[in-house]
Amino acid sequence: MHTLYRQLCDDHRNMQRLLDAFDQLLRDLSRRDRDPETLSLILDALDYISIYPDRWHHPVEDLAMKQLLGHADADREAIEITQREHRSITATTRRMNALFYAVANDAAVERSQLFRATRDYLQLQRAHMQRENERIFPQFASLLTAEDWALVEAQLKRQQDPLFSSDLKRLYESLHHYIVGLYEPKRASA
Repeated sequence: MHTLYRQLCDDHRNMQRLLDAFDQLLRDLSRRDRDPETLSLILDALDYISIYPDRWHHPVEDLAMKQLLGHADADREAIEITQREHRSITATTRRMNALFYAVANDAAVERSQLFRATRDYLQLQRAHMQRENERIFPQFASLLTAEDWALVEAQLKRQQDPLFSSDLKRLYESLHHYIVGLYEPKRASA
């Protein structure tokens, strides 16, 4: 398994954890007795989502899908849908950022609009990853050769995941602790 492919798989696992944490933070936000840090953690999560997936993860997938298109057995429909979704997710993440920054700045944001938008956002993100896991990643595993991955690597500047890598994790330390805390009790009871 190529290291870039392994990283993409790890990214999906980590992003699922982040989306679960984001979902929990949204539930916490609606409580009267919520932690004052909840909104800050939501803003950190959205900042992370707008930086790492949009600047590294999706571009790597796009380059790998470009390589897939050179293979006769590639599922072109799934590739086209996924590439369109990358653009849609970027735009939707910007809208989510604007909504939550408005809340943070005490602007009037209708509660039902905020929670409807966040539910739609989480659904979009999860459906996108599921489609990739079911229709794109199997193609990466079965069709892309070492030479294909080398071409992808040649077009990339290596970046590290700022939330799950140790070097840059400090930027998102509070968010990382929150996510780890969500999963620790599950491990202890498993």
